[in-house]
Amino acid sequence: MYCKKFAARGASLVLTDTKKQLETLEKESEILKSKYVVEIERLELDVLDTKQIKDVIGNSVKRFGGVDILVNNAGVNIINSSISITEEQWDTVLDINLKGAFFMMQEVAKVMIKQRDGAIVNISSQHGLVGSEARAPYCASKAGLINLSRALAVEWAKYNIRVNTVSPTFVLTDNSKPLLDDQIFIRNNLTKIPLRRYATPEDVANAVYFLSSEEASMVTGHSLSVDGGWTAV
Repeated sequence: MYCKKFAARGASLVLTDTKKQLETLEKESEILKSKYVVEIERLELDVLDTKQIKDVIGNSVKRFGGVDILVNNAGVNIINSSISITEEQWDTVLDINLKGAFFMMQEVAKVMIKQRDGAIVNISSQHGLVGSEARAPYCASKAGLINLSRALAVEWAKYNIRVNTVSPTFVLTDNSKPLLDDQIFIRNNLTKIPLRRYATPEDVANAVYFLSSEEASMVTGHSLSVDGGWTAV
């Protein structure tokens, strides 16, 4: 969703995904290239592998001369009661959502510090701002990501690096539609959104693009809720 927004404005893109998703990434990037005529690099990346992180950032700099924007989008959720969560499940969620995001930012910041410029947008969640049943590690990781972003925004401001988060509600996609259309889910969740609709991928992409753009040049350390009012209640 973010890729299309940036490609439409002529940005060169480095798209990453895990090994098993590379074929899908290849197909989607070819569609973007043909439609928007932009340069796109596709690279394998597991955010738990710090060597791969270094390689991806190094290859990006080699190909495009620098890194202007990072969108940290890798994330995972395991629905389970807090009484039943295993150590392995906890580590999986925290490692991908928080640890991986940090080391991506750390490596990108080394480039942005030399440039004296850059924008980082982390994808958090409404669950990082409020409590939610059966999502203890997810809530912890996304809340941690929001405050980590604030900490780095303060630390890196002197280099003109801005760090923000976008915190969406449930996003309606082809994959999420069966769950979000379930009547019990609607009763338990959609009724908590004052605007009475789920977010679209475009809603989230618009927020990400704004925070990474010059229009948000005075915005850093901020968590922008794209939640239809969920966290306002």
